[in-house]
Amino acid sequence: MPKILEDEKIYYAVMKVVAERGYTGATTKEMANAANVSEVTLFRKYGSKQKLVKQAMSSIISGTDLASAAQYTSDIKADLTRMVQAYEDAAVKHGGFVSALLSEISRHPELVDSIDEPLNIFLGMGKIIAQYQEEGKLQKGHPLHILATLLGPVMYTATMRKAVPKKLLPPFDIATHVARFLKGYLP
Repeated sequence: MPKILEDEKIYYAVMKVVAERGYTGATTKEMANAANVSEVTLFRKYGSKQKLVKQAMSSIISGTDLASAAQYTSDIKADLTRMVQAYEDAAVKHGGFVSALLSEISRHPELVDSIDEPLNIFLGMGKIIAQYQEEGKLQKGHPLHILATLLGPVMYTATMRKAVPKKLLPPFDIATHVARFLKGYLP
């Protein structure tokens, strides 16, 4: 009887190997070993390393609230809080994988379409920032730069959690962060 492949298990293994070794250093053999399947099986089902990485990225999007983070509700505090919460959840769970891909994308143009989904979500969040600017609820400025100001500390904290002992960094306080952000960017 053929073995039933569990996609999520394979995607998790791919993310783990890429986060540890980078895209260049991650081999399909290592990915297959981490997923406890044969390398031939990976190629038969997914076709290539690049396609496998793209599927793993899609898995992140479908397994988090990132897509719902780009929903405008007219409640600025709730919308920004949802964005930060979703981004933090994704950064904590998958930040190493995403960082590895982003750091190597200039050397591997085939990876560009692997980040289409998260990029579209990021652009959607930027549209929400722009909407609040038009309503006079946020200062003017490039919406994506303002979004980076909102989300940057989240990525920094997630990255630092991997580098320093946990006791040195308190949990990220989303409510306080959003309140301080709003105080600084209110017109």
